[in-house]
Amino acid sequence: MLKSILISLITLSSLVNFANAGIISGSEIPSSLEVNSNPESDTDIFLYAERQNVMLGADLDVDFLAATGLSGSLLAGTTVNSFIFNYDAVGTDYSRGSFNATGTHFFDTKILAVIWTGSRPGAQPQTAKNLGKSDSVLGVAGVTYPTDFLGRGLELEAAFYGANGTNDVFTVSGNQIDLSLFARAPYSDQLRVITAAKVEVPEPAAIVLFGTALCLFGFRRFSK
Repeated sequence: MLKSILISLITLSSLVNFANAGIISGSEIPSSLEVNSNPESDTDIFLYAERQNVMLGADLDVDFLAATGLSGSLLAGTTVNSFIFNYDAVGTDYSRGSFNATGTHFFDTKILAVIWTGSRPGAQPQTAKNLGKSDSVLGVAGVTYPTDFLGRGLELEAAFYGANGTNDVFTVSGNQIDLSLFARAPYSDQLRVITAAKVEVPEPAAIVLFGTALCLFGFRRFSK
């Protein structure tokens, strides 16, 4: 019995293709983020900017709050930037096995939350589907998202594909996220990262001019 278990584990692990991959960012978001849409890659995770400087009109359910490390909600009135990671193994041939991509990305501002639940039978939480719920709030108009597509989201639980160590992992620290994702055709991994909106700081020249105007105003009042 033990021998058969070991053989099964060896067989499973042989279907995992590890690679020193990276995160590709800065590209224009494609018209479709559905599975098997271009670009696909066995080695690279693609990062796309979504809506920026969005003030939430209602509380937004998320799967990970950076402030608590737990699921929760970003409150209405919060202004945020949204980004989506997409890791889509090439093609539809399931027999090619799982592919692993890892990478680190630094955002310009602090990470507030991560959304990673899609339609994933056998994994928990099964019913959140917060990726699909947030597409209309943070997604880019005109882009087709794979709402409720089987396999969308991450498999973070050790019990999910845990026998061969293919559960997805992410860690957040400040404005940094570290990823280790596993994808197997014809499925893909997606997660949405929400960051704080940038605070506009006046240009130095504008500050000088404003200060000068205040001084002149004060001088005129004093001279009267």
